[in-house]
Amino acid sequence: MSETEPPLPDSLVGQTLAGRYRLTRKVGEGGMGAVYEAVQEALGRTVAVKILRDKYLDRPEVAQRLVKEAQLASSIEHEHIVRILDSGATADGRPFVVMEHLRGESLAERILREGALPETLVIDIALQTAGALGAAHARSIVHRDVKPENVFLVARDDGAPQVKVVDFGISKSLLGAQNDSNLRLTATGMVLGTPLYMSPEQARGDDDLDHRIDVYALGVIVYEALTGEVPFRASNYLGIISQVLGSQMVPPRQLRPELQLSAGIEQIVVRAMSKNRNDRYATMAAFADDLARVRAGKPLAGAALPAGPSASPPARAFAPRALWPLGAALGVGAVVLFTLPYFGDKPAVVAIEARADAVPAPRDATPLMGSLSVTSEPEGASVFIGDRSYGTTPRVLEVPRGRQQLTLRLPGHEDASAEAVVGVDERILVKLTPTAVHPKDGPAPGTRPVRIFAQPPGKKAGERSSPQPGGETLPNPY
Repeated sequence: MSETEPPLPDSLVGQTLAGRYRLTRKVGEGGMGAVYEAVQEALGRTVAVKILRDKYLDRPEVAQRLVKEAQLASSIEHEHIVRILDSGATADGRPFVVMEHLRGESLAERILREGALPETLVIDIALQTAGALGAAHARSIVHRDVKPENVFLVARDDGAPQVKVVDFGISKSLLGAQNDSNLRLTATGMVLGTPLYMSPEQARGDDDLDHRIDVYALGVIVYEALTGEVPFRASNYLGIISQVLGSQMVPPRQLRPELQLSAGIEQIVVRAMSKNRNDRYATMAAFADDLARVRAGKPLAGAALPAGPSASPPARAFAPRALWPLGAALGVGAVVLFTLPYFGDKPAVVAIEARADAVPAPRDATPLMGSLSVTSEPEGASVFIGDRSYGTTPRVLEVPRGRQQLTLRLPGHEDASAEAVVGVDERILVKLTPTAVHPKDGPAPGTRPVRIFAQPPGKKAGERSSPQPGGETLPNPY
């Protein structure tokens, strides 16, 4: 992310909001706000408080997003949705939302730490998530940003995870959609979501989105949790969206044959991720019913869809209502936020034709590949793995997962070697030391080793953040 402004001041710790909530420590921060642990003075219980950043004090539409999140999430009242307890405003006018305090980790952290999860565990998590989203859909609320980061796992007494779906910040109520001016917060002005989990119609910027975008996203989550891999991968947003629109995913059992996944769970993923939304599950209840059937060893309710190329109609021409900032190769784990210029009361429409060569060819099932973003200071260094050249920095490499030994060379600087542990969409930064003489051929004897571990998107270079079992986090503050 490009966020460079300072975080919310730590001086908030120790303050009491609205005379009720004493902030004890900051536990998370994002572009829109921060999450604090707090004590509800009257009851002595620990809660979580999300507070809008002060830089948005003059952005009422952003503040309204936070308020809307509280209103929508609290209206659902489901055991697998984070409970909203209260809301208010700080002394300087920033809105805050009080939530139940959660101890555990997100599904994203679990996958990052363990890779592919057992099929029975994935089904359990998916069933609970489907129940939460189904409850939201029953109230005509579409989440629109379903992803592993927003599926929080709380450890129960028996050790099994209890799901809490979090972050309804960009959710949309379908009730009165034509007349609700608040929908302009996300329906016009920006396209919000995470490209890896976007349905084709969401990626195109269609106006008539419905609950089936959440069905698609949950299908992607099941795919990723089962295999440890996302179904589509590229070095920038356009590459991901091009694949979402026009490429077929490698079926889970073909990608990871050694896991011996059941045919039933693969058929569920294929149906949920259909390009044509009419081929997906019509409801979360139908999705959950098939999950329960697989768990019980029963046949699925409907006819299986082919796991290969879809017979669905081709996607419409890719013409999103946005000007895509594609000047740099960006990471693919962050929230998509494309600002739209206004001309009168309508956003500009720019057609972008996705070139065939922008869509990477499907990878073989083995070896498992990972994206590694390599940058250097200064930029322009040549990147080598063994004798193979991978171009100059900044560069995104598609290399086998696991340990990779890189050599970076730049005239006027010492060669540097860097060891990266390649997982999913990670990055390293290598700082090169100036020298009067630069070796021309091969790593020089005594090359200075630089051990730098690859990082998930959004993390600073040199910052390792793989969670430990039982670690404590809260709903992400983005």
